[in-house]
Amino acid sequence: MHGVTGFVESAALLIFAAFVLVTICSRIGVPSIVGYILAGIVIGPAGLGLIAESAALSSIGEIGVVLLLFALGLEFSFEKLVTLRKHVFGLGAVQVAVTTITVSLVACLIFDLAPVPAILIGGAVAMSSTAMCLKVLASANALGSAQGRLAIAVLLFQDLAAVAFLLLHDSMSGAAEGHGVITVVATAMALVAALFIARGPLQVLARWVASPGDPELAQLLALTIALGSAIVAASAGLSPALAAFAAGMIIGEGDARHAVENEIRPFRDLFVGIFFVGIGTQLPLWIIASAWPVVLIWIAIIFAGKTLIVLVVARLFGESLQASWRTGIILAHGGEFSLMLL
Repeated sequence: MHGVTGFVESAALLIFAAFVLVTICSRIGVPSIVGYILAGIVIGPAGLGLIAESAALSSIGEIGVVLLLFALGLEFSFEKLVTLRKHVFGLGAVQVAVTTITVSLVACLIFDLAPVPAILIGGAVAMSSTAMCLKVLASANALGSAQGRLAIAVLLFQDLAAVAFLLLHDSMSGAAEGHGVITVVATAMALVAALFIARGPLQVLARWVASPGDPELAQLLALTIALGSAIVAASAGLSPALAAFAAGMIIGEGDARHAVENEIRPFRDLFVGIFFVGIGTQLPLWIIASAWPVVLIWIAIIFAGKTLIVLVVARLFGESLQASWRTGIILAHGGEFSLMLL
């Protein structure tokens, strides 16, 4: 009972801190993401120490990322993804490759690192936070804008590339066997095939559930499909967020899209908020405080470098200067996979 009470107290404290700081940020025109992260910093180990960094908090936050990608998938369709293929496998691939190679060369030549660790650092820098990008774009009503379209395309490829980087990371620790890449590719193909096979039945089920107009049924269906696809993908060593996105696209092509989207939004916003609070509790402020000039310089270099790379690559793909510049700024930060690779 004490454990349950402790969890409730921590949850109440977390929600209260988020409410206060998100409200303040909203009143002064600052994105709500900043409020959530500040809440994590204030109540986390780096602040007042009221809540410790925990696996449970991270796990709850990951649910938010899954629901966020599922909701994004509802806005897309396979036809739209085919339309974006040039940006996903062109712009996205070039951005990841150029960033990884550039950072790897710097790590090898200047810091004398071995090739594999240097590549992993390059991959970590190349990644961006899907949750943060989508939250910023959604807050600005820019998901359908030119920069929103480009950012989403790059983020989708980054999720695919993250699987390869994580395999490389595991191989360094001996966790991956020689045929690991083949296994993952085969599993990914099987998952895609299963989603295509389930496409018709899932749309029929969604339409049948939405027809009575019962919001609880739509909520349960959305959560079951989003979390179920994520669990299957994670068990297969694939990206849960990417699987949730694909599942969302399947439902989004049917008639029940709006009903499912409306009912999942409250869950999505709550869990995504917890995700950013968790990020705040993990920030090593003591390291930043002890070496803040060096940290700030490297942050500025990474932000400027990633922005410039995306800007140049997007321009080479024929995008406007304004859209390319804004996309570069949106993708300039690091992501969740960056923390996993380092």
